[in-house]
Amino acid sequence: FTRTAGNYSFTVTDANGCSTSTSINISQPAVLNASSSAGTIACNGGTTSVTVSATGGTSPYSGTGSFTRSAGAYAYTVTDANGCTATTSGTISQPAVLSASSSAGTIACNGGSTTVTVSATGGTSPYTGTGSFTRPAGAYSYTVTDANSCTAVTSGSINQPTVLSASSSSGFGAGK
Repeated sequence: FTRTAGNYSFTVTDANGCSTSTSINISQPAVLNASSSAGTIACNGGTTSVTVSATGGTSPYSGTGSFTRSAGAYAYTVTDANGCTATTSGTISQPAVLSASSSAGTIACNGGSTTVTVSATGGTSPYTGTGSFTRPAGAYSYTVTDANSCTAVTSGSINQPTVLSASSSSGFGAGK
């Protein structure tokens, strides 16, 4: 006989009319459930851990543990000792790419200075390293850091006019 879980009674009678009864309880394990939890990705392009666990079914389980993943959808299948399976899935997000930019004003006179304005987008605000900075002519580089310690660099070069020089000459001659 094939039976599902539950209580059953059976009576058996032999050829002489003798009979006996018995009862049996067929049990089954709880439903196998798989679950997962993912950490967060601090910087665009990074990774995090996904922890997969199981309940119910019959232990031991395979497919459980901690797995390193990048951003995107994931799915894991857990199998119990009886070959029963359950699947867990989810999606891991990540911040936008942190980008730093700068713009420099012009230097009016040789040896002067100008203002470089540094800004950021993406990542996770607030940012450090942004703002306005006074700089002389030449190459510059600024690093912007977001709230998750992700960094981006912006650089450029400031030009200045050539040195102004003056000369004079006299139009008076010695023989006049």
